Amino acid sequence: MTAGRRVQRLAAVICAGLLVTGCSLVDRTRSVHWDLRNSHRGADLGVKLNPHSGHDFNDLGPLDIDLPGGQRFHADKMFLVVAATHDDAENIDELLCWYPEMPLETAYKKALELARQFHLKTDGIEDFHQNVLDDLAKGDRARLGSEEGGTDAPLLTPDGPLVGVSLRYETVNNGQPVTIKISFAWGDNLRLTLRDQATQSATATPP
Repeated sequence: MTAGRRVQRLAAVICAGLLVTGCSLVDRTRSVHWDLRNSHRGADLGVKLNPHSGHDFNDLGPLDIDLPGGQRFHADKMFLVVAATHDDAENIDELLCWYPEMPLETAYKKALELARQFHLKTDGIEDFHQNVLDDLAKGDRARLGSEEGGTDAPLLTPDGPLVGVSLRYETVNNGQPVTIKISFAWGDNLRLTLRDQATQSATATPP
């Protein structure tokens, strides 16, 4: 399983888990600056996490996250879910960051901007954009409701995290139908990716 698929699969599991187990809500809009350059603990976000659960921040903005490798993620406004690992209540397994809903072209440009910032492949974003345009031209609302796409999820630095961007089209939100999510993954996703890389390096055929 590729790193990108692992991130997408974990995101779905986390979302389902939050619905079942519940999470903590922060309802007020507020400015946030988190430093995750050297660690990725709940304490770095000022919250206490529980295993198999998560902490849910609503209406943050502006949001700045310092990341390894001298990178910084910035958003003027964001809905953010922070999920603990399956067994670890101290370290964050993944940050799932949702932008407010946007029109198609606005979301397309923002997703490309994020991909270029983090050096991600843009093929999946471009395919999503073209598929939505084709569905709109055909009036195919049934297919529109299932359109989603995004980037791969490579390592930001040799030690992580994994970073990926995804888009989804929602037919119920006619004016602003596209949501963008950017994810930063540690935990099992990162460990499996590093293991796969080590295995590939060990079995690579010399030129």
